Amino acid sequence: MIYKQELSHHYDKKYSKSNYKDVKPVQVKGYPRNRFEAAVHWGGEGDSLLEAGYGSGNVLLTLRDNYKKCVGVELSEVRANELKKLFSGYDDISILVGNIEDRSLNLKKESFDTILMNAVIEHLITPIQTLKYLAGLLESGGRIVIITPNIAKYTRRIKLLFGYFPSTASLDEGLLMYDEKTKTDLYDEGHLHYFKYRSLKRILIERVGLSKVICYGFSSSPILTRLFPKLFSDCLVIGIK
Repeated sequence: MIYKQELSHHYDKKYSKSNYKDVKPVQVKGYPRNRFEAAVHWGGEGDSLLEAGYGSGNVLLTLRDNYKKCVGVELSEVRANELKKLFSGYDDISILVGNIEDRSLNLKKESFDTILMNAVIEHLITPIQTLKYLAGLLESGGRIVIITPNIAKYTRRIKLLFGYFPSTASLDEGLLMYDEKTKTDLYDEGHLHYFKYRSLKRILIERVGLSKVICYGFSSSPILTRLFPKLFSDCLVIGIK
């Protein structure tokens, strides 16, 4: 409980300057180049979407017309309050404040077509148990879309080869933020777990019990990524119930 309180405080502080007026829809032109474009590209459409940890809200803003109902869950109350302003007036969009791991948000079982986790699973304390819970929220044939850093990406393999820690959200052995001057409060910006395509696929099928997992890739080098996504892309897997 103390750790979760520290996480909430950390992200409230980190996003204290968030402003809903700065949030813009994600523009996807051709092959997805980053995780936001990938989330929109493979976000799908249907009756209901749940985005766990929606960040700035740019993906939810872009996908809202693809679904009849959208629900966003965010740990940071600061960010959630900004998103409530952004989506005020939209009766088909619900913004919830809470930790998806607590399972106390009164979400109905088998009520979502798609669940989206964009750079979230690596922050969870109990990723396998949480995925089992989320799978229960999917309708039959529903999808869970997971985007997370690939610890086996070629750049991180090179770092390991030369004895450096392959941090996935920071610099300098996980101790420096990307602005190259601010020290991280949480080691590697709070990334607790590291995944690759094979590990995610096995978790979703063997431990969560989904019927099928499809792997995709995204990057600014589409040819290499399409040929060797497990080497040149961060992870994007879609598990089907």
